[in-house]
Amino acid sequence: MTEISDNTCDLSWYEVSVAIHIAGLRNTESLRSGLKDNHGYTGRDLHDNLYGVLGEMAFAKISGRYYPMTVNTFKGADIGNKWQIRTVGSNKNRNLIIRFADPDSHYYALIEIKKYGDNYKAVFKGWVQGAAGKLAKYLTDFGYEKRPKVFKVPDSALQKPYWFPI
Repeated sequence: MTEISDNTCDLSWYEVSVAIHIAGLRNTESLRSGLKDNHGYTGRDLHDNLYGVLGEMAFAKISGRYYPMTVNTFKGADIGNKWQIRTVGSNKNRNLIIRFADPDSHYYALIEIKKYGDNYKAVFKGWVQGAAGKLAKYLTDFGYEKRPKVFKVPDSALQKPYWFPI
C-alpha cells in the first residue's frame, strides 16, 4: 500500500508543455492509423487528449510513480501494471467511468483537472478496483441511446485517495 498526505498537485508550465506534446502525438497517431473515436464519442480530440495526459501525469506525481508517457498502448495500464487513470475536467462528466471490456483486476483512479488562469491543478478524487465498480446499479448510457452503456461510479463509492495499492 502507498500512503499520501496530499491528494492534489499543481502542474507546472513545463509539465503542461510535455503533456501537450504527448497529446499531440496520441492525436496524430490516431489520425495516421485511421482510428475513430470509440463508443460513439464525438468529443474534442486534442483537448480531451490533453486532459487525459494531464490526469495521468498528475496521478504519477501525486503517487510518486514513474510516468511512462506512452503513445499507442491503448489497453495497457496507464501507470504501473494495473492503474487506469480516468480524468475529468474537459467536459460535463465528473464521474469515474468503467466499460464492460475494462479489466476487472485493474484499479481505476479518478483525477479532476481544473484550470486556474494559466495554471492547472489536479485533484485525486478516489479509486476503485474494476470488479467493484461494475455494479448493475451504476449502468447508464447518459441518455445517449446510440452509445453503449457504461458504469458511472459515483464519488461516494470510491475509495479515499490517501492509501492505495501500487
